[in-house]
Amino acid sequence: MRARNPLYIMAKPPPAQQARITALPRNDPSRGPHLLHVTLAALFDLHYAPPEWLPQVIAALDSFDGPAFPLAFDRIENRKAVTLRTRDPLARARAFQAALIRHLIEHKAPLTLGTTPEPHVTINYAGDRLRTQTMAPIGWTVDEIILMESVVGKTTHVEHGRWPLRPRDEGG
Repeated sequence: MRARNPLYIMAKPPPAQQARITALPRNDPSRGPHLLHVTLAALFDLHYAPPEWLPQVIAALDSFDGPAFPLAFDRIENRKAVTLRTRDPLARARAFQAALIRHLIEHKAPLTLGTTPEPHVTINYAGDRLRTQTMAPIGWTVDEIILMESVVGKTTHVEHGRWPLRPRDEGG
């Protein structure tokens, strides 16, 4: 079954970082900066899901209390697509993803995928066959998460909600 309307929890770069990313020579200029994102969790395909699943996820996210966390990318890599990545283990981001999935499971939110991809930003879905290159880091603090439906083949995101994250403790 081909995905048609996958549902994700995403983080989006703020406008200043969007501008830096779209200015990269390897970025696909045909995709708008509003589409840039980091997928934190892949949940399920809304096209095939029972209608009650989306409200169940929203209800679970309404009670989620996660901390803000930093993200920074310092490499451009061509895998199946051109992506911004880092060799840093992104420990806080990965811990956030694990806590998020745990919370969704504890609150009985449906997850047919339930995956937490390695944090990255895709800047060109076509790929460019160029080598990995380092770049000046582009980073931000993720202070909200977004429940987003991707309409496959339409270059469209449909937002289903936003949730603020708790400010990070200065000491930790």
